[in-house]
Amino acid sequence: FMEPAVIVCLGGILPFGSIFIEMYFIFTSFWAYKIYYVYGFMMLVLVILCIVTVCVTIVCTYFLLNAEDYRWQWTSFLSAASTAIYVYMYSFYYYFFKTKMYGLFQTSFYFGYMAVFSTALGIMCGAIGYMGTSAFVRKIYTNVKID
Repeated sequence: FMEPAVIVCLGGILPFGSIFIEMYFIFTSFWAYKIYYVYGFMMLVLVILCIVTVCVTIVCTYFLLNAEDYRWQWTSFLSAASTAIYVYMYSFYYYFFKTKMYGLFQTSFYFGYMAVFSTALGIMCGAIGYMGTSAFVRKIYTNVKID
């Protein structure tokens, strides 16, 4: 379980779980033309996503450092960015079971926009996770005393 590939795959589950319910309402407002009124709650979900992402990447990096694998930089970025993969998989579920879209143009438009959205979310979560983990690693290594 200490392999970077496993950590990257499992690192996005908790952040995705923190935004799962809100994704339905955002998708419905965007693709079903319903009006979204709860922007304060969306801001709260964004703050929770940032906190959970930082905590998960710190734990993933701690596991790597505990296994004496000091190549934590890309693993911390990718474990946080893997949330976007789960969002994109959820967009498949939403397309096939919640929308009434059909045809080549609607399908390509939907999945193209969802790919752009998921990529932007992955870059955002990866950057947040990397910055939090970098601060964590800097903090723990400044407290190391060599006598």
